[in-house]
Amino acid sequence: MNLEFGLGLTQFIPPILYVVSIAVALITLFKRIEIGIYFLVFFLPIPNILEWTEKFPLGKDTTDILLIILIIRWIINARSAQENMLAKTSFNLPLLLLILWTLVEFWHGANYLGQEIVFDLREPRLMALKNFMVVPLIYFIIVNNIKHPQHIRILIGLMILAILLLDRNSYNIMQNQDLSNYSDNLKVIGKASALSGNSLAVFFAQYSIVLVALLWSLRHVWLKIALSVPTLLSYYCTMFLFSRSGYLAVALSLLFWGVIKSRILLIAVIISFLSYQTILPNAVKQRIEMTKTEDGFDNTTQQRFAMWNLATDIISGNPILGAGFNFTQAYNIQLEDQSHIWHSFHNSFVQQTVETGIIGLGLYLWLFGLAIRQGWRLYRLSDDDFEKGLGLGLMGCVFACMAGNIGGSYWNMLNVMGFFWVLAALVNRCLLNYLPSETA
Repeated sequence: MNLEFGLGLTQFIPPILYVVSIAVALITLFKRIEIGIYFLVFFLPIPNILEWTEKFPLGKDTTDILLIILIIRWIINARSAQENMLAKTSFNLPLLLLILWTLVEFWHGANYLGQEIVFDLREPRLMALKNFMVVPLIYFIIVNNIKHPQHIRILIGLMILAILLLDRNSYNIMQNQDLSNYSDNLKVIGKASALSGNSLAVFFAQYSIVLVALLWSLRHVWLKIALSVPTLLSYYCTMFLFSRSGYLAVALSLLFWGVIKSRILLIAVIISFLSYQTILPNAVKQRIEMTKTEDGFDNTTQQRFAMWNLATDIISGNPILGAGFNFTQAYNIQLEDQSHIWHSFHNSFVQQTVETGIIGLGLYLWLFGLAIRQGWRLYRLSDDDFEKGLGLGLMGCVFACMAGNIGGSYWNMLNVMGFFWVLAALVNRCLLNYLPSETA
């Protein structure tokens, strides 16, 4: 569904957005690349709003056209400044290797599935490959073109605004639901926004901890008050999205923050865990406790175990290469005695190994490990409060991402992970100011 803006403005958004996108494209091409980056990043988690322009000429290709323009402007800027297009960051090698390995897996997957490689952008696997390539492209565009501290702050502000927009939509829908007791009907809360229930909860968990880090680091009272609104609202919405992946992501990221910065928070998290039955709302408590009862695990948990067992059989057949890029979308996951078909193994660690083998999984873990290291380096090296918060926020985001993907597969979902790659690019860009003589 589309987001509803209210105040009778929704019907005017499509033509206004279309005109704005044209203006952004022209300004980006002929003058300022950061304008196009702002526009692209803001809509990463809410791409359904951009779909409102599809009825206009070339409206359905807005993102693709903007990416092409950004590349052109990037080349022009690099040549006029007489500098290399790629700044030396520690992400360069693993990202380039991930690109190459994904291309290998794209070819391997066609052979595994017995399909011919069709160079038609309407072909699902080729579309998936194109969408995947947006991830490293976004990282390289941002880390090489967002250089001024003020531009970094504007970009973070726009990301927070997008989060707040999703908060608002989720909160408004929750007001019309009976949240006193849990039922499967409450999952409609997530499905009514730009992301589904589980993926939206993991999204909130990943970036709420970034807001916590910024809230802690910034000293201006009004900024703290302003940041507290999306922070608290995101955690509130996560609680009533009834996603156990989201709960785990919140818990692990807050535990990380408690260990690193706040012993009081660490104690509060531990107390909450031990006494959740008396602290949490009844519906949330019911959702957690239904995972395992005296009769065993609930149905959805049993389904995940069955999927992972099936995945283990596929992995054992080719642990190094896997079954190929985007294999899961073409593979019908059907469990015994069930008619439903899944196209996800509901675990990114498992699914990445199924599709791209141990090597593909290793490349992702390498990048996540580098993100933790780079975040910590920025926190230690920088004397700027905002940059310190950014570094710690990226670290917390990784922990939330690890936990949230145990019960879901979101690593390749751009609307969930897009902000992570933006944060990684900004942290590495900041580090270039402190480590100019070595790879940041």
